[in-house]
Amino acid sequence: MKKIIPITPSTGGSVSPNNIIGRDKEINLFWSKLEKQGITLFAERRFGKSSILRKMEADGKKGFIPIYKPIEGISSPENAAAVLLDRIKEMDLIDEGLLKKLENFYNKTTEIVEDVKGIKLKKLEYTWQKQLHYLFSKLSEKHSDKTIVIMLDEFSIFLDKLKSDEASTIIGFLRDITFEEEFKNIRFVFCGSIGIDLVLDKIKKVGHNIGDPLNHMYKHELQPFTDDNAKFFGKCLNLGCNLNMTNDLIEQICDRANNIPYFIDIVFDKLSKINKANQKAIEDTFEEILDDTKGKESIKHFYDRIEDFYPKCKSSIYILNYISKSTQTVTEKEIVNNVLTNTTEINRLEINKEIERLRNDGYLHRTIKGEERLYDFKYSLLKSWWKRNKAY
Repeated sequence: MKKIIPITPSTGGSVSPNNIIGRDKEINLFWSKLEKQGITLFAERRFGKSSILRKMEADGKKGFIPIYKPIEGISSPENAAAVLLDRIKEMDLIDEGLLKKLENFYNKTTEIVEDVKGIKLKKLEYTWQKQLHYLFSKLSEKHSDKTIVIMLDEFSIFLDKLKSDEASTIIGFLRDITFEEEFKNIRFVFCGSIGIDLVLDKIKKVGHNIGDPLNHMYKHELQPFTDDNAKFFGKCLNLGCNLNMTNDLIEQICDRANNIPYFIDIVFDKLSKINKANQKAIEDTFEEILDDTKGKESIKHFYDRIEDFYPKCKSSIYILNYISKSTQTVTEKEIVNNVLTNTTEINRLEINKEIERLRNDGYLHRTIKGEERLYDFKYSLLKSWWKRNKAY
């Protein structure tokens, strides 16, 4: 039996690697995959993606050099090249002599840069490409006996903020890096709370022929905790908050939170602040979460990203509105008929594509009964919030 350790709520903030629990299976899987290929890691906000990557960097693994860097707020490929160099300096992964070479290289003009590495660099169009190519080259040479894992957090948001031609160029450049022999010990992890496929679709829609630039990477959608891990997490929070809660109430919290780490955490945070752990306090806490429409509790993120990234956002909203008002699973035929009564801007095939998009993006769960496809929200917490705040 695992030892229960006292953990205090982080309410969405940075979690100490020592307090990151319940993800050993995923971490072991990622290390195994990284021996041969990179990873695209996707989940909605607050599922614990960043915590996993920070823990991998903090704990490490023999034969690997993990480098974790959040890049959500970075606005250009040039800045991305600069912050990666800064992170590598912070981690002392290069000695002083090599560091001076790298910094000199970064500070040179494009014309001078082309003479440093010869013909290969002349093939690269932009300064940031040459900088990253040189950085990866020196890093790979310095640690040729290790697998270097560059973990870029919120990579999909970073891509989306770039101009479409910049985004197309950088995704192609990083793909090419993984296929060059001199970089055979470099892997990338692209992590995001927005499905990177949604961002790539936007790039393709404006005319960039990027193909499938991630088909060489292992794709993983992070799921909520298992029942056992959720309950263990709840017990650790219960001990850390000194709430003396019964196991039945802990299980109830986990179940209503759909085993999503952030929502378990925020319930315990709210309970600890009022120093109550009874049935009514739990009910009131979930009511507060469901009443939030300003994004404070992070559920609104599910709605916002549909408006920002879905090509047929109105139709997707009609679909979710209809399903949220049903007490049971609904057939695809019922969904289609409802959408077509609300809009004539979409046809039967396009509705099917939007249903699949919602399913692949973590909104819907599908079951097959006979020859019919039936759908419901994947998370009951989101369904309740959507029905209360968005359905019409």
